[in-house]
Amino acid sequence: MAECRVSSQEFVSGRNALQECENHPGQRGREAARPPGNHRGFTLIELLVVIAIIAILIALLLPAVQQAREAARRVQCRNHLKQIGLALHNYESTHRLWPEESGAPQPGPLYNMPRSSWMTSILPYFDQANLYQGYNWSRDWQDPVNQPIVMTRLALFNCPSAAERAGFEYTILVDYADAITTSPTLGPRTFFYGATTDYTNVGGIGTNLNKSLPQPIPSPTSSGILMNSAVSLAAVTDGLSNTMLVTECAGRPNLYQRGKMVPDGATPKSWSGSSTHPFPVGGVWASHNKGFLIDGAQPNGYTNSTPGTAPVNYSNDNEVYAFHPGGAHVLMADGSVRMVGESMSLYVLCAMATRAGGEVVSTD
Repeated sequence: MAECRVSSQEFVSGRNALQECENHPGQRGREAARPPGNHRGFTLIELLVVIAIIAILIALLLPAVQQAREAARRVQCRNHLKQIGLALHNYESTHRLWPEESGAPQPGPLYNMPRSSWMTSILPYFDQANLYQGYNWSRDWQDPVNQPIVMTRLALFNCPSAAERAGFEYTILVDYADAITTSPTLGPRTFFYGATTDYTNVGGIGTNLNKSLPQPIPSPTSSGILMNSAVSLAAVTDGLSNTMLVTECAGRPNLYQRGKMVPDGATPKSWSGSSTHPFPVGGVWASHNKGFLIDGAQPNGYTNSTPGTAPVNYSNDNEVYAFHPGGAHVLMADGSVRMVGESMSLYVLCAMATRAGGEVVSTD
C-alpha cells in the first residue's frame, strides 16, 4: 500500500488556512441562515407587480408633467405677444401711426406697390435690425432676392404650443394694370415659401356677420387697427384696453378644425382652399396676406359664407385659433395680453376687433 506523506510545514499551513476561513466574521452565520442549494430571486408575479406599479405612477405623473409643460408654453406665448405689442408701440411712437397691415397692389396710385407685411416693418424694434436692413423693400416679399430674409424662422412670431411646419402661401396674386384700372388681374394660385407665424392682426368683421350682430357697425371690413391704410392712436376711440391689436391664428398653412388637422385634399374645402388644397393663407410672417375678418366659424369648424356663432378655437381658417386648451391669447392695443375663452360671446369678440364701434361691453 502506498504511503501518503505530508510534511509538517504543509500540515501547519493547511490547518492555519482552514482555521482562518472558519473564523472569518459572519461566515458561520451565513452558512447557518442559508440552506444549502436555496438561491433566492424575483418570481414572475413579483416582477409583474413591480411593472404594474411603475405603469400606474407614470400614468398619474404624465398628465401633471404635460400640464406643467403647457403652462410654461402658454407663458412663453404670452410673452411673445407682449414683445410684439412693445415693438408695435415703439413703431407708433416713432412714426406717430400704427404700421399698415400689409403692402400690396391696390387700385389707384398704389397699383404697383410691392407686397410686404407689417411684421417686416417692426423688425428693428425687437433686435432684428440686420434682417430689416437686408430686406429689399422695392421687391415683393416672395421675390428671390428676399428669400434669405423671409425664410428665417423667428421664435417671437411662433407659439411654442404649435408644431413646427413648412411655411408657404398657396394664394392668388392680385395685380392692377395701372393707376386707373380698378378691375384686378388674378394670377393662378401658386405656392410661395417663407417662415411661419402663429400671430396676426384682425382687420375687422365680415359683412354677413356684421349684419347679424345686435349692433351692426358702419364699414365693418375696415374697423380694425392694423389696416391697409395707417391708423393713428387717436383713432382708437373705443379705448386701447378694449380693442384687439394682434391675436393667435396658429398652425397655418395647415388647416385645423376643432383641434384636428384637415389633410390635404380633404373636404369640405375652406374658403382659402378653393381648390383641392385646404391651405389657409397668412401663415408666413413676411407675407402681404396679413390680417383677417372675423366671419364666425360653424360649430363643426367649417367656414363659409354663412356666419357661424363659434368664436375661438374652432378653425384657423382666418379665425381666432390657438392650441392652448380652453382659449387663445389676444394682444390688446394698450399692450396687455388676455386669454379669450372658447365659450365667450362672438358679439364680445367682434366688439374687441373694432377700434371705433362704440360698443358698450366688458372685454374681461
